[in-house]
Amino acid sequence: MIPYINHFRPVYESSAMIAWFGAMLVVPLSGMPYGWVFALLAMCLFLVRSAQVWSALSFRMAISTKWLTTLEVPKLLDIQQKMRKESDSMYLGIGFEWTQKHCQIAHDILRMPTTDIPGLPRWLNKTPTGRKFEAWIEEIFAPPNSKLDRMPQGSSWIHGMEKNKGYVPFHYKAMGGHTAVAGTTGSGKTRTYEVISTQVIHSMDDVLIIIDPKNDEDWKQRVERECARTGRKFLYFNQSKPSLSIRLNPLENWSQPSEIPSRIAQLMEEGPFRSFAYLFIDRAVKGELYVEDKPNLRSILNYAQAGVATLLERALIKFFREEKFANWEEELAASMQRLQQKGAGRVDGMVDLYKTRFGNSGNRHEALEGLIATHSHDREHYMRIIASALPLLQMLATGETGLMLAPKNDDFSDEREIWDIDKVIKQKAVLYMGLDSLSNKIVQQAIASMMLADVAAVCGAVYNFYAERPSVVLIIDEIAEAINEQVIQVLNKGRGAGFKAFVAFQTRSDLTATLGEESKMLQVLGNLNNQIILRLEDTDTAQWFSDKVGETAIRNLVINSSTSTGTESHIGEFQGSISRSLQLEKAPLIPTRLIHGLPNLQYFMRISGAAVYQGRVPILSN
Repeated sequence: MIPYINHFRPVYESSAMIAWFGAMLVVPLSGMPYGWVFALLAMCLFLVRSAQVWSALSFRMAISTKWLTTLEVPKLLDIQQKMRKESDSMYLGIGFEWTQKHCQIAHDILRMPTTDIPGLPRWLNKTPTGRKFEAWIEEIFAPPNSKLDRMPQGSSWIHGMEKNKGYVPFHYKAMGGHTAVAGTTGSGKTRTYEVISTQVIHSMDDVLIIIDPKNDEDWKQRVERECARTGRKFLYFNQSKPSLSIRLNPLENWSQPSEIPSRIAQLMEEGPFRSFAYLFIDRAVKGELYVEDKPNLRSILNYAQAGVATLLERALIKFFREEKFANWEEELAASMQRLQQKGAGRVDGMVDLYKTRFGNSGNRHEALEGLIATHSHDREHYMRIIASALPLLQMLATGETGLMLAPKNDDFSDEREIWDIDKVIKQKAVLYMGLDSLSNKIVQQAIASMMLADVAAVCGAVYNFYAERPSVVLIIDEIAEAINEQVIQVLNKGRGAGFKAFVAFQTRSDLTATLGEESKMLQVLGNLNNQIILRLEDTDTAQWFSDKVGETAIRNLVINSSTSTGTESHIGEFQGSISRSLQLEKAPLIPTRLIHGLPNLQYFMRISGAAVYQGRVPILSN
């Protein structure tokens, strides 16, 4: 049974320490026989009490100071190599495994008024003497590679309650269960991703794909710098910086033709117009594939705006040739005079010829039938239906954005490289997608959504067809900006294809607002087996994590005192009693108040339903 220890009682041992110190000095001078023996005994007891006093004071010093860890990349890589050999794990900062002992101390502190928590003197940092003393503390008591954290956010005692800290391991096998990284603005999500991505790049075995809606420049520079150190290919995509960006085709990889219109239609709002837009785009895509063209955003926009007459003509010519219909042009010329009197054109004549010779005989072609249905549809009604998709296609397929997302392979004047997700994986490159969603949120969300759909398609291909499955680390910052059905499929089935996903968000409600349903939000979170939780302001998300971690039993010291006197007793007579009892009570292993009170760069981590850690992410330096 774990004994109850009150870490915040007065340091009674200090009086005994002083007394034994005095005895150690006085006894040899007193002339007592064998005084040196008693002096030696006094010294031993003085050392014992001194150790107890030092332990109490060092604990109070630890819970009174916040530290920031700075770590050079070579040192980080040395630690990573050591941890990889010993436990097949990644380094995630300095910390300790969170147990019932720490929960007990936390609840003791939470029951105390803030002013009663023992700590450093209040005059520190208010006088020159105090500032010198604080500098002395930083110099003498600072952990290795650390400096004082003077930011006001968070409580210092959360990380300071454990003096025996070590490297926090994040096991590679657990990564396959995917990881949620949650934290409010400025709590340290991006710095956490810097530490993770640096180790992934230097591992050389993992493909790294980063989707960063905020386009954090420090993170991008870190990834680029580490790729240069390792000699790995660094790819940068940013729609707002076309001269620095690669070209990236989001429609390059698919298993079924229907995936292409699905990726475009999913960007539209739910409703009947979305279904009609999907239908017309699907017909154009199948027509392009029939004539052996490669569908892209620009071609789809062209057929949506101008109609499919040109595509239909090419498809009919190919069909006639395949059916050995050699004299179709003569028959068409013979019927054109009659058709022109009705206002029909050449394509209408070819359609009439197709229906007469093949349609009525049951020799129909699926792609042709779809194109014919679109071509013969009422033009005014067609434009009203497709109008919901046109603005989005215009934004993605025209101008510089169109050249980046629908690259022209025969444009030799454009020297920017052309890539796609499958090519990135096969060449074990590092792709950083900075989307700059602050300036153009709608377009950036659409690009992120389509790229993630491409990732899902490649994930399925890897699972179904690759003999040797690569290890792919997918990092998505602010997942609410890019979440779609394909991302859910990656989280649900990506482990079998070697995908390890890290997704960041600030609150659970962000996901609900984007997905539209709480059940889908729970589906996403249910596929994130690991959680790294930095400071949260949202109580709902903090409570979700606290419930995940579970409960434990803590000891509560209850003190009862009473006094009484009788009417017949002397005025000085009374009776009194004091009783102390330890009671067990259930409590959350990590209360939500601790999650709200984490300093910057500090976190709680739960790994696949197993160990729980409290740690501090380092700030990487060069």
